Amino acid sequence: MIPTSRLLVCLITVWLLQGCGGGSDNSGNNGGGGSGGGGTTPAGTGKLMVSNPDSTTGIALVNIPYTTLPTTAATRRAGNTSQTGEYQYDTNEQVSFNLFNLSFAGLSTKASINEDDLAVSFCKNHATPASCQYKVARNLQRLLLSVDSDQNFSNGISILTDFQQNPALSLDSEIDQFELALAKKLIPLNRQVANLFKPSLGMNLESPQPEADEVGGQPLAFADLFRVSRPFPEFSCTDIKYDANGWPIEIPSSCDTQVNTTFRTPTWATTLILRYLPYGSIPTGKYTVLYEGSGDLQYSGIANKLPNESQAGRDVIEITPELIKTRNAAGLRVQLKTLDSTNPIKNIRIVMPGGICEGQAFIRVDKEADCPAGQYRSFVDSLQADRNAIVFNPDYLRFVRDFKVLRTMNLMEMSPRASACDPLKDEPYRQCMLQEFTWEQRAKMDQATWGGSFRTPLLQRYARGVPLEVVVALINTVYKDPWFNLPHNANDDYIKKFATYVRDHLNPNLKVHIEYTNEPWNAIFWGAMYVRMKGIALGLDTTEWRAGYKYYSNRSVEVFKIWHDIFGGAERLVRILNTYHPDEWMSRNMLTYNGNSQFVDVLASAPYFQGCWDKNANLACADSSKNPLMVKDISSVDDLFNIIDNPNNPYGMAATLKWMTVQAKVAKDFNVDFYTYEGGQHLVVDNRDKTITAERRKSLLDLIRAANRDSRMAGRYSQLLNGWRDQGGKLFMLFTMPQSYHTHGTFGIKEHLNQARSEAPKYDMSMQFQEMQKKCWWANCE
Repeated sequence: MIPTSRLLVCLITVWLLQGCGGGSDNSGNNGGGGSGGGGTTPAGTGKLMVSNPDSTTGIALVNIPYTTLPTTAATRRAGNTSQTGEYQYDTNEQVSFNLFNLSFAGLSTKASINEDDLAVSFCKNHATPASCQYKVARNLQRLLLSVDSDQNFSNGISILTDFQQNPALSLDSEIDQFELALAKKLIPLNRQVANLFKPSLGMNLESPQPEADEVGGQPLAFADLFRVSRPFPEFSCTDIKYDANGWPIEIPSSCDTQVNTTFRTPTWATTLILRYLPYGSIPTGKYTVLYEGSGDLQYSGIANKLPNESQAGRDVIEITPELIKTRNAAGLRVQLKTLDSTNPIKNIRIVMPGGICEGQAFIRVDKEADCPAGQYRSFVDSLQADRNAIVFNPDYLRFVRDFKVLRTMNLMEMSPRASACDPLKDEPYRQCMLQEFTWEQRAKMDQATWGGSFRTPLLQRYARGVPLEVVVALINTVYKDPWFNLPHNANDDYIKKFATYVRDHLNPNLKVHIEYTNEPWNAIFWGAMYVRMKGIALGLDTTEWRAGYKYYSNRSVEVFKIWHDIFGGAERLVRILNTYHPDEWMSRNMLTYNGNSQFVDVLASAPYFQGCWDKNANLACADSSKNPLMVKDISSVDDLFNIIDNPNNPYGMAATLKWMTVQAKVAKDFNVDFYTYEGGQHLVVDNRDKTITAERRKSLLDLIRAANRDSRMAGRYSQLLNGWRDQGGKLFMLFTMPQSYHTHGTFGIKEHLNQARSEAPKYDMSMQFQEMQKKCWWANCE
């Protein structure tokens, strides 16, 4: 017999206790279980489940303590869920579950309860319950799917002992932060975190280093920072001699007095890395500098050398939070004042701290003890053994693995601007514009750095971003389909060797998306001007733009046929024709021309939404009754959203969705798929407009950036992505990888790799779209 005082305590604390005195029946069929039940017959049987991203049928949660609280009678039930997740309840009862030493109370009893219901209970007193509920539901789902004791969902989920009392982080943590913490906790168990969806969106990758210095949030792909350092000639004494790979081999005495125009002081041999770096975007701590040869290496900016831990050929520098927060504009400066010309310094590697555990390339760990025995792979060891070892930044890998297809155009610098041959004129200009690009000119593994800033002429760096070997290794590591852009002026030998390398080294289970050049209709790019000049020269049309798209259509097919021959068929190929989103007839004419549609698999456009910059942007923009507000005249973030939402805006959301319908019809008529190659918001300041002052330009940039950070932007991305799906579109390629907002745009899906998801509404909604979609929506997409 239970004493009265103890019975009262049991009733008061019923939410937290699975039983009091009476025990529980692990079968869940306890007919009332603990105290006070009296063996009453239950009115119903419910199930506690977690959603299965691979099925419409949930997975049972086994042996989870529960109690019921009646609203009309002083009885309750207590027990544990059965092997099939069942729990018993009576009419008008509420139920409480205890998972991870947390009580999920006050749930209305029903046939099936899942992570969404548990999240409602958890967040009922939260300041922002809707946001809390979404995060908690996703974190619970991922956690439960990751910690099944036997990793066999057919017999339900029984929670691992290691996790029964303590989840990785609070359940209302940021989804991405919770995932990372959970992944680290699973590593010692040789487990990986569960995925909540199969990706349905694609992502455009970014260049290895930005052209503009202010773009500090450029995603760092490598564990070796030096790979994305500015080429030495950009900041160094002009009298320095270099080897074929860009390493200084002689610093003459004249460099002691030559004043650099940027720094207003002698710089000798100097390079800068990661200027304007946002705090949190890379690990802080001790970085190891490995190098060969002899000379005087010095460091400043966001890092200090630790002399007591350094030795010849191996320096240790420290990047601290304080240095990043106070000196990020300087970046990491590496300087060579002297070197031994008979043994000059080369093959510099600046290696981030830590490493990975074997088979866990997506998670950086600090030390050997973080891995199961014998599984630690330090970044330093890998890069010391081989300077050309391809060692990726785990944060970068973890970001890109959430997308189905990765477009490598910017990563490989394949779309140079049309200004590459300026200021040449007449025949020298024509020859420059029509020059061919050869395989020997490509980016190579032995080069000192990859990419460069605006200080390096485009003619010296276009199509020479990250080497193909690295891109293929990246694709194989994350096991996502690649999308390759081929240079506008690549000769057939280049195309053949590119295709051959991909055939021989890419995982054979992956499909290869191929696109000749980029935006052949957009005169901003060299590729568009090139196809026009070639089309006119070949007499394809007397009008430049028509001659251009005809040449583009023909040359695309020539490129596709080369790949077809190298691969022995088109089964692994996705052959893409690029078109202008609001131009139906360009699409139809390109596909019709010479019957070229038979060699094309995909028509791809770029559904961007924005607004009229001024009245001269478009005839529709000039109609003040329909478009009363121009982007250049805005005074608030509200103004920008009103512009986007204006149904009469020729560049707004409604127009963008309308053109989706039109282009989808074109694709259907020619029996090809409809993709985007890019897409998203395109709010920019027109830097060609000289009527606005520098102060006004800054004000406009601030408003555009604020709009991109505004929660309402998530709603616009939801409209865009759902509209795309509903209008018959298939693969949507977001533009672009995380990067800082800058003078020329706010295109980054977030502002750096590790920015919290809740602070990046475009990224958050894109991920929510995939999480709700669970997998791609079109047939034969796997």
